[in-house]
Formats: sequence, structure tokens, C-alpha cells
Amino acid sequence: MFVGMQAVRVKYRDRQKYICHEGQLTFESFLECVSKKFEIPTLDLKVYDDLNTEVDEDAFAFLVMKPDLGVLEVRLPKGSDFEDSVSPSTSHPLCTSNSSFDEGDSDDTIILQSTPVQRNRADLTHLAQLIENILRKKPGGERILTEYGRTKSLTDSRRRDMVKILVAHMASEHGTSPSKRVKEDYAKGITALFPYLADPQGTLGYEQYYNPVDGSGFLPWRVKTLQKEASEGQKKRSPQLLTGGPDSGERTPFCKENQLATETQCCEAIALMKHTADETIIREKMKQTFTHRQAMIS
Repeated sequence: MFVGMQAVRVKYRDRQKYICHEGQLTFESFLECVSKKFEIPTLDLKVYDDLNTEVDEDAFAFLVMKPDLGVLEVRLPKGSDFEDSVSPSTSHPLCTSNSSFDEGDSDDTIILQSTPVQRNRADLTHLAQLIENILRKKPGGERILTEYGRTKSLTDSRRRDMVKILVAHMASEHGTSPSKRVKEDYAKGITALFPYLADPQGTLGYEQYYNPVDGSGFLPWRVKTLQKEASEGQKKRSPQLLTGGPDSGERTPFCKENQLATETQCCEAIALMKHTADETIIREKMKQTFTHRQAMIS
């Protein structure tokens, strides 16, 4: 029944748990299991052996085959939101456990009461996972994650790509006029997932993406761009009453050159169509996304 299963003891802060995996345990699958087990993001995780030596992907493949592997410790970088939000003495103040680690996916550790610090940490974990999931599902998102993982920073062009992807998703889920809470949650998620992008001089750390005091930041500026497109589309609307039908006038021929170039642009256009009643905007965006929508159903 347990043939092909691998189990590794892992420590995070003052907690130890077993990470069980069916089949070959790779470094990537190990980090994913750790992320789920301890509810922490995979980005920026560092792994160390019993001698406090950092373990990379190549070393992990060798060490995991050793019968006396011992306990691997995972750490987040100093100064990250997750490290700052929970101190070792307050990570689990009220819990019961039959052992110092969990076996398999058992729930030996039961949190009886959550503190404000724990709730804040859980919220940051959720928001970081939201941002990571959005980026992994969109074209160009993996390049953003890879660049940050390699350099612990983003170039201006990558940062603009990230903002466009996230605002396109925001508009699709919440409309082209998202609430302050939504914009702030996305900004928190960005700096929770990418702690090195946080502003050390800022009070909150995420003001450059959304500042709740004056409403500035990369996210609201991109939202205003979408709103401007919608406004310009309304101005272009012809005053002539359009009744529709084959005899309503000459149709504009389909022009492939007018198609939107990227999936992010198409997602933004589709989001605009979902949240506007302006027929002119809808017609224009339908034409611009024709090839994209055709590819979705083919």
C-alpha cells in the first residue's frame, strides 16, 4: 500500500511535520508540499540540512536518496511579511498535539483559537497565493515569477506586464471600477508574494502599487487606463440610431490587423464588454477579440 511513498521530516520555525509524497520527490514538488503543509508561499523559500548548509535543487536530488537524511529546515527571507507577522513564540499559542510532528496528512495539531497576528498571516498567505495563481495561469506570468526568483527584483517592463495581467484579472472579476478594498488586497498580495518589491521606506510597504491614503499607485493608474478606453469608446458612438439587421447599412469588413496582439489585452477587452452597456464599445471589442475568441472555441 505504501510502495513508492517517500517521507521527509521538515521543520519550519518551531514546528515539525512529515512531508509524504507518492513517487519520486523532486525539489519543486517538495517545496509545493511544504507550502501546503505550513501554509507559506513557495517563492523565496530556502532549505537547510542538519548542518545548517543550504540545499539547492542539485543537492536535494542527492540527499533525498540517503536513508539518514534527518530533518530539513525551511526558512523565509528576513524582512518578509510572513516572517514579520509571526514570531516563533506566538506562532501557535493555543494548540494540542500528540507529537512534535504530523504523520502524512493527519490533523494532529488543532488550533483552538486564532489571534489577530495569525489571522493577518493567514490573510497574507491567501493573497500571495491569489497573485501567484493568477500569474501562473496567464501568458507571461511564468517569466515574471522566474525573473523574480532569479534576481529578487523585476525590471520596469516585467513590472508593467505584471500590473497589466493583474488589472485584467481584477476587471474581469470585479468590473472596471473595483473597490478600494480589492485594489489594496491585490497590492498586499504582490508584496506578500514578492517581499523584495516592498518599499522599505513606506509605512505599509505596498504604497507604490496602491496607496489607500490618496488612491495612487500602479494598479489604480492601470485601472484608469481601462476606464479611459471605455470613455473614449462612448465618445466615438455615432448619434445615428442603429436598428441592427442585414439591411441596417454597410458592415465594416473584418480586418486582421485590428486584432489585439496579446492575451492580456484580450482579457482586458473582454472584461470591458462584461461591464459596459455601451453597444459601440461592445462591437469594437468584439471585432478586436474575434481571433482570440475563435481560438478559444476551436
